[in-house]
Amino acid sequence: MYRARLKKDLERWAEMGLISQQASDAMLEDHDSRSTTPAIGGVLLMLSAVLLSAAILLLVAANWQAIPRLVKVSGIILLIWIFHGGAAFSLAYGRKATGQALLVLGAASFGAAMSLVGQLYHLSGDLLDLLYVWIGMATLSALIFRSGAMAGFVGLLALGLAGATIDQFNFAWVAETVWTPPLLALLIAFLSWFTGNVRVQNLAGLLLLGWLAWIYGEVMRTDLAVAYAVGGLVLFALTVLPGLARHAVVRLAGLHALLLSGLGLVILNSIYDKGLPLAFVAIGAVAVAIVALVLRGREDGQVRSVAYLIFGGEILYLSFATIDSLLGTSGFFLISGVIVALLALGASQVEKRLQARKGRAVGAGIDAGWGGERP
Repeated sequence: MYRARLKKDLERWAEMGLISQQASDAMLEDHDSRSTTPAIGGVLLMLSAVLLSAAILLLVAANWQAIPRLVKVSGIILLIWIFHGGAAFSLAYGRKATGQALLVLGAASFGAAMSLVGQLYHLSGDLLDLLYVWIGMATLSALIFRSGAMAGFVGLLALGLAGATIDQFNFAWVAETVWTPPLLALLIAFLSWFTGNVRVQNLAGLLLLGWLAWIYGEVMRTDLAVAYAVGGLVLFALTVLPGLARHAVVRLAGLHALLLSGLGLVILNSIYDKGLPLAFVAIGAVAVAIVALVLRGREDGQVRSVAYLIFGGEILYLSFATIDSLLGTSGFFLISGVIVALLALGASQVEKRLQARKGRAVGAGIDAGWGGERP
């Protein structure tokens, strides 16, 4: 989508004479060379690796009774070496997608090997021990090969480990449940930075959001929900500062800060379901959505989606919560609609003035470049 807009803008600027056609082609070629959008072949190859990994794990879980133990263990260890050796060979010869897929298969085979050995020899241990070792091996693989796919694999294992930890301790407030999720989020963030796979930061953000939701479930304090709603919005606003907004990691952090604000609003809606408190929460939700759209909604589709979700979810909740008072509900919709319309009118006027000022600045720059005269 961005490439299509860029191409249209470059063509328009070339027709206006602002840039040459050669410069336009060079800019588009530079964008294509640095594009991080995965090719469809690479995506399908990774999906194939995931399906084959699931097949390996299911076959091991079946524990093939008719096959001797030594053959089973030797076979799964051989798979580990074959997949990692193939990955190293593929990456060395520039076949990045194939190498990444083989690394995922190798990591899945390692987990299957641990499970198989535990089954065959009735070794003591639990799911947490297996996940700790599995994450350690996958992290080592991600570091050695500098693999973004393995960073994502570690992120998925980290989500499973965090859930298994909280479940094993029956959602109790103990050191393991308190510290495991944030430490795993730090690990994911580091691997994301080290491998250059920024999208993996989403897994760290989801892990922290789930952890914060669990903390609220343990303490059940209203002021904590308010802190989530207000603090998330403040953090989101900080990420749009000119010096920070150009960093992809900061933009992702802002998106998850907005999700945190939405989490706080969901909790507050569950606490205050009628009367004046509900009205204040509803106004707060509308304000959060509008602030998000004004600050980053124009250029960020994900932020727009979250803002629309917050706004639409609040409206739907109000419809169900106040269904017994249709007049009150319609009144709220009427007032909200008028306020949003006025804000939209004001925002459009500001944008027009900014665009006009920018156009005058560009014109002055062109005049200066031609020595004050146009040809």
